[in-house]
Amino acid sequence: MTADTFDPALLEGEEFHLNPYPALKRLRDEHPVWQHPREKMWFVTRYEDVVAGFLDHDALSSTIFESSHSAVFGPSLTAMDGDEHSQKRAIIAPEFVGRKLEAFLPVIEDNVRRLIVGFTEKAARELVEGFIDRRETDLVDTFSTRLPVNVIVDMLALPQSDHDRFHYWYPTFLAGLAPDPVLRKKGIEANAEFHDYLEPFVQERLRNPGDDLISRLCEAEVDGEKLTVHDIKSFVSLLLTAGGETTDRAIANLWWLLLNHPEQFEAVRQDHSLIDQAFTETMRCEAPVGGEVRLVMQDWEMRGVTVPAGSVVNLSIHGANHDERVFSDPATFDIFRDDLYIGREMRVGYREGGRASHIGFGLGKHFCVGYQLARTEAVVGTRMILEAISDVRIKPGRNPVMGGNAGMRSVTSLEIEFDPA
Repeated sequence: MTADTFDPALLEGEEFHLNPYPALKRLRDEHPVWQHPREKMWFVTRYEDVVAGFLDHDALSSTIFESSHSAVFGPSLTAMDGDEHSQKRAIIAPEFVGRKLEAFLPVIEDNVRRLIVGFTEKAARELVEGFIDRRETDLVDTFSTRLPVNVIVDMLALPQSDHDRFHYWYPTFLAGLAPDPVLRKKGIEANAEFHDYLEPFVQERLRNPGDDLISRLCEAEVDGEKLTVHDIKSFVSLLLTAGGETTDRAIANLWWLLLNHPEQFEAVRQDHSLIDQAFTETMRCEAPVGGEVRLVMQDWEMRGVTVPAGSVVNLSIHGANHDERVFSDPATFDIFRDDLYIGREMRVGYREGGRASHIGFGLGKHFCVGYQLARTEAVVGTRMILEAISDVRIKPGRNPVMGGNAGMRSVTSLEIEFDPA
């Protein structure tokens, strides 16, 4: 079957954004390595091939992000490769994994408690005003979009009173990565404003370092040299954004999936130890990030197809996570599936004994540095919500539709009703 038998329009428009999986299945089955005839981007959609692409750092590079990311953030991890990436990743990675993460568990729990109080109080005020007869909230607006950013701000030891400012900067940075010149300009301006805001905090930590993440950046060295103040502020800008978007969408998707699968939600409500595997299945079934783009540095061979140097490749996370060759009935959300590896995510992935890991955090050198923080926020946050409220249900007539844009996929609102626990 030739490539021109696949209609590229299947990868565009409202239908694809609402449900990309049928089109990705056709590509997997008929054209696992396929070039878009107009945009010239290559798509790789089978699990095995996507994994191979993530792990082939000689042929596929992330430097394609350099112009867009550096314009907004300055030099960042997402746009680096080789020794530069490894050295600078090593500075911050320990803060997001293992024992150091345990020290931040109280921070996560404090943020969760504060946010729960916030949305229950808001709902109580609405009750008094007579608009509703039960407590309710939009879980996306009052919880999932706020928790990850608030946690990062606290890890940086920046003022909690400035949380609202961070919630302005965060989406503005993200919008600035788009090709739209107006949004790019706003992103650059917001980052300049954020750098001005950070300046006195960085200077203070240089003089009087503490146990926070900014202090760690101030004390870090690369090849015996300290990071510049600009480097430090660029790292913080990236952490604010990278620490927020994927996590907030993952939390929203987790709750949407559970509430639309009441038997599984009841199982999780009865046994909170199942939250971990519910999160893992969420990252497989509805990963927030649809794929990652790489620049081909040298001719890349895959399934008898030569992808020439200079090409751009989309490694489809959604395609790989829904590959029937790896996961049975992949469109079905099932926290009890026996073909999904439930253990800790690994940079090189996992596939043996009939089980495979999801690749929602990517793989290889650019494996999400905050993966364990994201999992912890989602699991701890979900547990604390379940402990605080009961009889949770989606508000009648308000069940949102899962959708996507710019490579991301999530619900943008999730209005729930609940009773106090």
